[in-house]
Amino acid sequence: MYKINRLFRLLVLVTVILALPATTASAALVRCRLDPIFVLSNGDIVNVTVDIGTDPAQVTNIHYVLHVPAGVTVKEVIHTGRGLRIHETTRVYQDSPAGGYLSDTVVSTRSPAGTVPVTAYVRLNGVPVQSIFGYNGQNLILTVSR
Repeated sequence: MYKINRLFRLLVLVTVILALPATTASAALVRCRLDPIFVLSNGDIVNVTVDIGTDPAQVTNIHYVLHVPAGVTVKEVIHTGRGLRIHETTRVYQDSPAGGYLSDTVVSTRSPAGTVPVTAYVRLNGVPVQSIFGYNGQNLILTVSR
């Protein structure tokens, strides 16, 4: 009787396991990418691209600081990620040497600082120039020049 009871339980267990739906786990990283474009009074165009290794809903703020040469002003800032509902701030300082630009980007997320991978890229007049890898909460600083 004991053997029949054991076999019955084993049969029920196998049936339950086979009846459960098969699910797969995905460890894919969702990327969020934003690209503000700074159109400057001297004709230069500086594009700062931020590639963030998390879902856009997890991003709370992105702060962009652009240092430009004295006398150069920003005519327009074009935000390409408008539909993402991410708070972006920009600030411009006129304190770089002639022909030089410095970009400082900080990404804030709901995750603890230093846990979300972030890559910042700077393009000057459409030519990819520099990139830097870091994490949320860090200042990602890039310098480019003509």
